[in-house]
Amino acid sequence: PIGKELLTLLVSGAAITTPPVPAPAAPWWGKAIRFGLAVGFPIAGRILFDLRVNGRENFTGSPGTLIVANHKTDFDIVLLGPVIFWSKRGRGPGGRIAFVAAERMFLPGYLSDYILHGPRWLQRLVYPANLSAVLKAIRAYPIGYLQTRKLKAHLRAVLEAEGDIPIQEALALPVDEVLPGARRDAPISRVLRFRYHKDLDRDWGFSVLAPGIRKKLRARHVAEVVESLARFSSILDAGDPLYLAPEGGLETDGRFEEAKAGLIRIIKTARDPVVLPVNLTYDFMTTGRERVFLTIGEEMRGVKDWPRQRLEREIISRISQLGTITFSQLAAVSLQELASLGGAVVHEGELKQAIVQRAMRLIEAGYRVAGLLSSDEGFERRWRRFISYCSRRNLLRLRGRWLLYDKEKLFGDEPATRVSPWMYAANEFSTITDPAYAPAEVS
Repeated sequence: PIGKELLTLLVSGAAITTPPVPAPAAPWWGKAIRFGLAVGFPIAGRILFDLRVNGRENFTGSPGTLIVANHKTDFDIVLLGPVIFWSKRGRGPGGRIAFVAAERMFLPGYLSDYILHGPRWLQRLVYPANLSAVLKAIRAYPIGYLQTRKLKAHLRAVLEAEGDIPIQEALALPVDEVLPGARRDAPISRVLRFRYHKDLDRDWGFSVLAPGIRKKLRARHVAEVVESLARFSSILDAGDPLYLAPEGGLETDGRFEEAKAGLIRIIKTARDPVVLPVNLTYDFMTTGRERVFLTIGEEMRGVKDWPRQRLEREIISRISQLGTITFSQLAAVSLQELASLGGAVVHEGELKQAIVQRAMRLIEAGYRVAGLLSSDEGFERRWRRFISYCSRRNLLRLRGRWLLYDKEKLFGDEPATRVSPWMYAANEFSTITDPAYAPAEVS
């Protein structure tokens, strides 16, 4: 694994040097695509979500604004991007926003593995498509993890550095343990195909590579990551806004993941960055359109000279405290509290009362709470959608006015790597109401 010394150097922002990397300029045709997406994304967003934006005026277009947001779903940028782009009617810095994007988006297979959910023949047809040129044209630029990469990223790097060698020569492990069904003597180009797409999309450390290749490619990858970080700093120095998810990946259990070292390096190496915290909260335990709360906080200035620990802690705190308490969260924590008293059944009136009382206490304490109490009719409508969501997913069983639940599903993890919807929503609630994250006002 990459040593602690290297991670420390990356965080410090000064110990690893790289030649100046100019801020990239999008081609002329990229502007047309960006404008089309800025028009199309809001339409798609309205169809799929009920978006509520707060604090829009806090994006002032200050030169070198680093927009940092939690990462809930792949739709985050579909919702946030147009809000920033149209903040000044597409003019000024907001119209030139750039994005830090995951390395996987720039590899063949991203379109078929992550975007298309159609028939297998269509996925196979588009698998070779590489979106790199289009992504860079709309000012999205890649960044990779230091310690792991997708297997197909490893193999493409081997292909570039060593040529089209047999797959077994590139690997430290037997082929069957890495790519079941692949021949040992198959050239790398032959295994980079749709047939193996699920295994190629798995994350591996550099230890998967043969020792003679591993050291060279690890050093090259580190140099590429450092160059990417320098490029992002140059974008800020050019006065353009940059969007970054500090967690580096999706939240898997509803809690804010640890911020990656690259966030600190970008801030430390940029000339005078302004950090703008943003929070997205999805009220997901519902049917029909999910309501999404996008809250933009106040700018953080003069952060470049802050100590690393303070900077990381403050950014995470600012993002978390902008969160909205949703019906999903209130229902999850209220039901868990009632379940902890014993039994496996609760009357719907008791759960409703617990939700309303908790919401009122939180409003009095100064937290942002979704508009649940504006009218009895609105509350009942939201309650019915919540019950429908739970019934469809077998999270609750209805017996007249009584709700039956499974404690294992309520408190435990699902067989997959993700936690249950109950725990996800409860973890969101805990993050927002954590004493370390005091409520924040948004004008």
